[in-house]
Amino acid sequence: MDINDEDFGAINEKHQQILVWLEQMYGGESVPQFELNKKTIGILYELMRENQLQDKNCQLVIDDLRQKATEYGVEGQRLSRIVKDMNLSQGCLSQSGLTSLRTLANLALLLDVRDASDTSYLLALQNLSSELTQTAETKTQEERCLAEFTQKSKSALHKYNSLLKTLHHLEEKSVTQRPETEKKRKKVSFLIDKAKQYKGSMQKLQVELARAGADPSLYHQTLVKKSEELQALKQKIAPLKTKLQMYYDLPPDLSQTKVKIEELRLQVSALESELTRRIDLMHL
Repeated sequence: MDINDEDFGAINEKHQQILVWLEQMYGGESVPQFELNKKTIGILYELMRENQLQDKNCQLVIDDLRQKATEYGVEGQRLSRIVKDMNLSQGCLSQSGLTSLRTLANLALLLDVRDASDTSYLLALQNLSSELTQTAETKTQEERCLAEFTQKSKSALHKYNSLLKTLHHLEEKSVTQRPETEKKRKKVSFLIDKAKQYKGSMQKLQVELARAGADPSLYHQTLVKKSEELQALKQKIAPLKTKLQMYYDLPPDLSQTKVKIEELRLQVSALESELTRRIDLMHL
């Protein structure tokens, strides 16, 4: 037997309960043999518990129906006595009375009343009215939710159609522009390769220039900077020349004017010398 020693006691107890239950189920007949192991005992035990629970529920329903049958029987006897005391019988009732009686009986069955009293009918009808009101409220809420879901579904469908249309448009545009895109891709790849080549060439040329001892002042960037400085000097000299020309127009007999003119002439000469020097450097 595939049973561990540590839980042998619990399995043995379940086994005894299962044997008692199977004997009750087979009603004195011989119980079929089954393999005795932990898995089989577990399955049969769960089946036994489920069966006993169902039997218990069925017994409760049977007891309830028996009680109701007894109550209906007592109520029927009471009504029979009342009808007998009133010298009424089914044969003496009119067709309308029989119809009303059948209607009341069917209504009692439908409402599941305990007796045929007015109170039972009124309470049952009140409960039915409350259920009807609650059902109507639930229906209204469900209709509201359905309307919201319908609106959301329409909105989602509209967005889906719009996205689908956009997707188709992009796919068509992609097919149309594919040659141009491929051409641009190849061009970009070509430019990237060229840039790498130029970068390598520049590095090699810089190494060769450094090895040859080239003067950094002759580099393009240096010359551009000197050209910018030269333009700045020219712009600075222009107003001084204008100012000097104004002093040339002054009367020659003023000593102070001569001193000023001499100062300006010296400044202009210095700037012209600096300008000439820079031009000579650019021509080297």
